[in-house]
Amino acid sequence: MNIDALEEVELLLISKEDYDRIVIDMPVMSNYFRILYERSLANKDRRILSNIAYNAEEKYAQIITCYPDLVNRIPQHLLASYLGLTPETVSRIKKKMK
Repeated sequence: MNIDALEEVELLLISKEDYDRIVIDMPVMSNYFRILYERSLANKDRRILSNIAYNAEEKYAQIITCYPDLVNRIPQHLLASYLGLTPETVSRIKKKMK
């Protein structure tokens, strides 16, 4: 799996050993990491549901509702790839929704 940053980012990489030590030494971090993990799982589940239950228009509507500025910040072909659609389908949906 590859992850490409489309914008400037700061990345924090923590080894398993450091993670274990952090959550023991600072219990508040355990709660923080748990919240991050729960949000990650919820987002994954939402994306899976979207892919199996929504048609192309519903997928696009959901992404612009949840992330309205994203549509203008990333190339259309990457948005289409994320949604499991072709760039032409995304273009057609955009025109239809205007």
